[in-house]
Amino acid sequence: MIRLDVKDRKIISELDMDARLPLSKIAKKVGLSREVVHYRIKQLENNGIIEGYYAAIDVSKLGLIYCRIFLKYRQMSQEKEKELMQYCKKSSVINWVTVGDGKWNIVIVILVKNIWEIESTYDDLNSKFGKHFQNPYISIAYRILHFKHNYLYDKIDDKQLILGEPTKVKIDELDYKLMEILSKDGRMSLQDISKKLEITSNLVAYRIKNLIKGKVIIGFRAKINVKPLGYDHYKVLLTLQDFNKQNQNKLLTYLKSKKRVIYITKSMGQNDLEFEIIVKKATELHEFMRELSCKFPSILVNYETILYYVQPILKYLPKQL
Repeated sequence: MIRLDVKDRKIISELDMDARLPLSKIAKKVGLSREVVHYRIKQLENNGIIEGYYAAIDVSKLGLIYCRIFLKYRQMSQEKEKELMQYCKKSSVINWVTVGDGKWNIVIVILVKNIWEIESTYDDLNSKFGKHFQNPYISIAYRILHFKHNYLYDKIDDKQLILGEPTKVKIDELDYKLMEILSKDGRMSLQDISKKLEITSNLVAYRIKNLIKGKVIIGFRAKINVKPLGYDHYKVLLTLQDFNKQNQNKLLTYLKSKKRVIYITKSMGQNDLEFEIIVKKATELHEFMRELSCKFPSILVNYETILYYVQPILKYLPKQL
């Protein structure tokens, strides 16, 4: 297990939701030289704690539906799972795959334009691998709240990014290519992007500014891997009753105040609300859920958990629009 000192934590905190922040500004904020900050960031990357940087893109602004397929394995061999992963990698609509343990073993995120594409994708997946799946559950996420990894820092920052704005925004081919680059490397310099796209740095900066203004890009984040730090990542799916606006606001306010909660998802399906939480051990999750049940006994009916192991496929933008 890797232990972070105060300076490393401050550096991660700055990059967490502002991954394009220049080294000089990070250095000033954390009280180190630019060279030392650069070295420390490289060490964090080499140790696998920071796995990359990406533009957080609100796909709903592009007219896409954020749909998840939850599946439990049934007699899934390692060879068949490898075949499944290859299938997912080649798919133009599958963008995110998480493998874990709990009620479901795998979560497949697809970005599609309509419900018929959801049906087509699920039918094709089922025709090829259906005998190795059970307990399928399809859910549409219509709002996702991003929070900082506050459990790592001394000071809680309540900044949030919201994915799920209803207004569609028109983008052109250049915007798409720009987002494609930033979704893979959110810290790439304007100069390097301009070379890749064969346009001026000023035009790159202008286009990024417009994508942010239109809330297509809602922020730039560091991808933080909690495993080397001794943490586990869980998704919790809540089944609720009497979930009116007042109770919803109370529950959301409560979850937002908890520094271990890093995402909250409002969804359509059998579960009304989901959140993702980082804990040191399973007993911490048990204690958290017990506290939640005591706090909201009249609305919390049931919950399911998934322990995330790996994310073999992670793309923040579909291959084509």
